[in-house]
Amino acid sequence: MNLVGKKLLLVEDDKSLREVLTDELQERGVTVESFAQLPSVQEIQEPEFALLDLRVGSENGFEFLVALKKRYPHVRVVMMSGFGSVASAVKSMQLGAYNFITKPVTADMILKAFADEADLKTLPEEEISLARMEREYIDYVLQTSEGNITQAAKKLGLHRQSLQRKLRKHIPRK
Repeated sequence: MNLVGKKLLLVEDDKSLREVLTDELQERGVTVESFAQLPSVQEIQEPEFALLDLRVGSENGFEFLVALKKRYPHVRVVMMSGFGSVASAVKSMQLGAYNFITKPVTADMILKAFADEADLKTLPEEEISLARMEREYIDYVLQTSEGNITQAAKKLGLHRQSLQRKLRKHIPRK
């Protein structure tokens, strides 16, 4: 999917990331309307594409995703998060997102996330390490436990302190 000449709504609360992505996407010919906070759906003009942060300050991007898809059902939405998990990705798709990517992101990653399936068939498959799969499962269990470390540790069969140590470790990229 070529985004050149298309309109993209970008919602990202991190100022430097928002500015860098806006500049890089505009250099590639994409018209970007960016927001630091979740806007009211009524205040935006219909975008063709939207890149939404899962957490914008203390607000939840899922609610905005639902409102955006309700008002503009044809908009193609990609959700992004610095704390991506399988559960977040699945929920995003269930609510109408086209794709889900994990920060840090680049303009190329964003363009690839909006690509059609036919375009992606020519790309090599990415292998995911066991460490990455473990972390995604831990994030999923933590989310289903509503962020309660003690409850998640019990579900995982770990001591609470062991789970906290695992959560402090760097998230594997692959």
